[in-house]
Amino acid sequence: MAPPNLQAKRDLRRDRILDVARECFLRDGYAGCSMALIAARLGGSKGTLYNYFPSKESLFDAFVRRACDRVADALMSSPEAPEDWRERLTYMARTFLQHLLSPDAIAVQRLVVGESERFPELGRLFYEVGPARGLARIRAEVCALMDAGHIRRADPQIAAFHFKDLVLSGLQSLRLWGVIPDPSPAEIEAQARLGVETFLRAYAPD
Repeated sequence: MAPPNLQAKRDLRRDRILDVARECFLRDGYAGCSMALIAARLGGSKGTLYNYFPSKESLFDAFVRRACDRVADALMSSPEAPEDWRERLTYMARTFLQHLLSPDAIAVQRLVVGESERFPELGRLFYEVGPARGLARIRAEVCALMDAGHIRRADPQIAAFHFKDLVLSGLQSLRLWGVIPDPSPAEIEAQARLGVETFLRAYAPD
């Protein structure tokens, strides 16, 4: 194991590489961004870059994971989540929208959609490290609500998909396509509450 100071320097260097890779991937696309180009923009050699990431695929993997971790961490930790279960659902919906509709998240989604036909592994990677983790967190909350009798018993995975889709409905696609600008906090709040209300009506106890 590397000494603490050396490890800290490596971590900083790795973050710097990912910052430059992010700029390159989002500007030039996956196909147009090579390891040589990233190394040149870093001002170092390809050898140094390969010491951290053995391939462009592994670098893209790390870039996507770092971007998705911010959403997943926010959903998983929820340190400010209220005790009331309805408000907790609204908090989750609000957090989900805030992160998924952020400029960085929208840029990553556009990149994956644009490149996934030529590089289908990118779509699978993005799903596994991003949406799948968010859905797992929603599924856990849905299962708890079912066990408590707050919503009717159903397939929790399907219910998690329904929750996600209802919360995002009317905003994500329009933002992704550039039809609307970044939503305001008030618009996100209204969307979160509407999505939760619609979900609870659909899954009202029998």
